[in-house]
Amino acid sequence: MVETVVIFIFLIVGLFLLFKYSHLLRELKKISWTTLEIRNGNMNMRYRVHARQPAMQELGGELNRLVDYFQQAYDRMRFLEEERKRLIANISHDLRTPLTSLLGYMEALQRDETLSEEERADFLRIAASKGDALLTLLQDFFELARLEADDSVPEFGRVNLTELVPEILLDFYPEFTKADITPIIKLPDKPVYVRADAAHLRRILNNLISNALRYGREGKEIGISLREEPNVVWVEVWDRGNGVAEQDLPRIFERLYTGEASRNSTLQGTGLGLTIAKNLVEKQGGRIAVTSAPHEKTVFSFSLIRI
Repeated sequence: MVETVVIFIFLIVGLFLLFKYSHLLRELKKISWTTLEIRNGNMNMRYRVHARQPAMQELGGELNRLVDYFQQAYDRMRFLEEERKRLIANISHDLRTPLTSLLGYMEALQRDETLSEEERADFLRIAASKGDALLTLLQDFFELARLEADDSVPEFGRVNLTELVPEILLDFYPEFTKADITPIIKLPDKPVYVRADAAHLRRILNNLISNALRYGREGKEIGISLREEPNVVWVEVWDRGNGVAEQDLPRIFERLYTGEASRNSTLQGTGLGLTIAKNLVEKQGGRIAVTSAPHEKTVFSFSLIRI
């Protein structure tokens, strides 16, 4: 009788273990099948483990987190590939346009013997202008590439904005005079100190003021002001020109992105100045933003840590 009970117990335990083994085997086959689907490119698949064992549940969770990580990396890789293609296309366009024009003028100077001295002088001036545009584009592109590849820390110092801003505006005096613009400057009477790399800060302001002059001169008003907060100081560069179209605002700081206004040959910049400014601001722990009401006020503002 006792032997029968023991055999019965062993039989029950054996059946239970066989059931657990079969269930575990099914779950492992499901994991294997899901892994095969993911390997074949179905990144929407996820592991669904129906098991009471904490170890199996933890395994399913870790595998799903791993897939999420790889999907994010894959999406990022696709995004960067599209960005690379668009970057090459934009560089090709922006190099080809002035280069084709420059070569056309140079060919005319070389072959057209009917040109007067005045026409030759005009052609040479235009060719030199196109050459300068090419040089500026290449310099900006290489500077941006250097900034994006360089992880070095900026040379931070204590910078007084109420002294630096007027110095930089003075460099633009000829451009303001030529455009018949008197800049509107609103700075506090007291010193305002920020933690910044002075060279980087100069480049940021140069790029933003140049941008305002290029696209906002028709409004005849360009200004710069400071807005103080407890921990940061916002520098605002504004104009009352044509502004930025609403569809261009989300992408205005992207590399070589240019809206319709900047495709006008009389206004076109390199498409890199704002990207460089954003990169330099973020390297100093700040943020940069833009708001625009066309023909009313367009404001580029960036923050720096106050000290």
